[in-house]
Amino acid sequence: MCFTCALLVLYLRFHCAFTALSLRFTCAFTALYLRFHCALPALYLRFLCAFTALSLRFTCALPAPDLRFFVLFCKDDVIFQSGNILINRGDIDDILTNQYFFDNHVDSFAFLLSEKIRIIPKEFQKYLYISPLYRLYKGYKHDYQMFIQHITPDSVRESKLIVQPICFQSHWVLIVGKLKEKVWKLYDSLPNPEHKAICTEVMKQIHEDKAGVFPSDITTWKLQTVRGIPTQSNEAILKKKTDWASLKEWQKYMPKFRAELGYALCLTTKM
Repeated sequence: MCFTCALLVLYLRFHCAFTALSLRFTCAFTALYLRFHCALPALYLRFLCAFTALSLRFTCALPAPDLRFFVLFCKDDVIFQSGNILINRGDIDDILTNQYFFDNHVDSFAFLLSEKIRIIPKEFQKYLYISPLYRLYKGYKHDYQMFIQHITPDSVRESKLIVQPICFQSHWVLIVGKLKEKVWKLYDSLPNPEHKAICTEVMKQIHEDKAGVFPSDITTWKLQTVRGIPTQSNEAILKKKTDWASLKEWQKYMPKFRAELGYALCLTTKM
């Protein structure tokens, strides 16, 4: 068992060193791809798959208990953390392998977008983001004020949109309120009257919790359903839609969006 532990420590040191080098190598190639849309990622992915296969063969030589410990240990590695958001290595795996999107995935994307807006504010409309955890915390009677405390009369005057992702029975929808037009846009890949009813319920909750903050009654705004919303292969709706509103074939861009999100989260990791 001592020999096994020594082997595991040696492997972890080698693995960590290679991971740091691999992440930097990945970032360089991904940045080049995002700018020029070249074929380098395909070549890199083949190299990555080959190395992964080699790594798996080496790892499988470890005793079963040590292997389970190693896998569980790696999946808990923290990649990104901010406030209530926590993204670990397992979450990155979910993003890149087309698994279901959870609240932390959505909130992490919203955080990264807010950072981008802070750097280049002129390229984006100002908006108020409400975490999907707002509805969840409110439903369980937890302290949900942290998710709406940024909504003030001043922030409303400075914003043009209200953005609220909502998860209902493992299905994601997005409602966007246009403050100037006084209308709600519902983005739903699987239109359903029940989904629309949930959105109406959330609007009422926001109106009640933020009474007097908005210049008009947001519950009286017309709710319009946007057609042609793409889904992932697992039928879970993705969040980034308004940026791609001018594109006709949205579905083919979903893997690229996942890759961009995973790449951006990995960039936040300190080597």
